[in-house]
Amino acid sequence: MSQSSASGRFLLRLKPGLHSALRRAAAESRLSLNDYCARKLAAPLGNLAAVSDASRTVSRAAGLFGDRLVGVAAFGSWARREAVAASDVDVLVVVDPEIPITRQLYREWDEEPIAWEGRPTEPHFVQLPPPGTIAAGLWAEVALDGVVLFERGLALSAHLVRVRRDIVGGRLVRRVVHGQPYWTEARAFGADHVRRAEVRLRAIEVLLDAQSWADVVRESQEVVELTLKGLLRASGIEAPRIHDVSDVLLAERHCLPDGLEARVEDLAAISRDLRRDRELAFYGAEDLTPSSFYSRADAERALDGARLTVATVKPFVPDAG
Repeated sequence: MSQSSASGRFLLRLKPGLHSALRRAAAESRLSLNDYCARKLAAPLGNLAAVSDASRTVSRAAGLFGDRLVGVAAFGSWARREAVAASDVDVLVVVDPEIPITRQLYREWDEEPIAWEGRPTEPHFVQLPPPGTIAAGLWAEVALDGVVLFERGLALSAHLVRVRRDIVGGRLVRRVVHGQPYWTEARAFGADHVRRAEVRLRAIEVLLDAQSWADVVRESQEVVELTLKGLLRASGIEAPRIHDVSDVLLAERHCLPDGLEARVEDLAAISRDLRRDRELAFYGAEDLTPSSFYSRADAERALDGARLTVATVKPFVPDAG
């Protein structure tokens, strides 16, 4: 960098790839290159002049992709300020769709590795998902704690906003298996609910054969609850933590699959009727014993409702078969 004594302006020399990426980003933001760079340098945590490691990381990405670089973000334990001695710095490198994501990209990055505060950088090369898709995995991690270092226009930030909305809206959920967290689309849980409900029907038939009428009623209610919550989730509606979702089903009928609207009233009625028996069939009451209160007719009616619910919903839930 040099300074002109006459004008008081600084001259910053950039690699051709980074200059090309900045010029295109400025054009898409409808700013001059000077104004675009000035705003980036003044932004918190986006100050690439002050954060030299971030600057060198962006420059490395721009050197590989030029104006086909969409954005760069740091995320993971470093961004969360939870890094330990063995941690690296995860870097999301977003490229245009015409750039194939291959192992060769990682090899090229490794030819000139970047150190960040003495830690190795770990690149993750991605493309922006198609509009309308729910992106899980590392996109959710970047949306929650990522720091955008560079972007062309606002494409990366706009996508991260959509991911955060999917998280808040319950369409993207975080789960933990064996202590390891992961993100998944709530719709996948909808199919899982319906599949499990169908299996439970077989168990209820065993209870019916054993003449355990109260247990048939109780288990039938759980099948209906599980199936209807699966339908809601498969339709992009996060089911509330209540046992009877009939009101939600009726209120959101416009979001349900085409062809199911005519059956919504029947499904809601089954859910309401069985909800009243949920605790009674399991615990009884002070003057009521479940085994003596419920009859075969009660059990068969409850099981018929559960069977009808599963049979009605299953064709409308993808991957439930």
